[in-house]
Amino acid sequence: MTDDVWQAAEARQRFSELVDAAVEGHPQFVRRRDGREVVVVSREYFEHTKPNLKSYLLSSGYAGEEDDAFDIAMRGVRSDCAPLLQPRNVELKDKD
Repeated sequence: MTDDVWQAAEARQRFSELVDAAVEGHPQFVRRRDGREVVVVSREYFEHTKPNLKSYLLSSGYAGEEDDAFDIAMRGVRSDCAPLLQPRNVELKDKD
């Protein structure tokens, strides 16, 4: 077993070491006997890597292998064209 994968019993006994490794930026995997796992990461790592809604919507496909209307619309948003809907109180700058 690698250093970043722990059996639950060992993780309990060496919890301080597990937390120290996570704080140092190394995600730690804890596996139970039934095969279920959790990942322990530092708060800094979690905040840095968690997706926000905007990045998720702009990077994800939704229809699987075939595009649907939503995927096509999202590709339009991702492209360099001006958005169809403008937020209130925001003016578009000329691209020239």
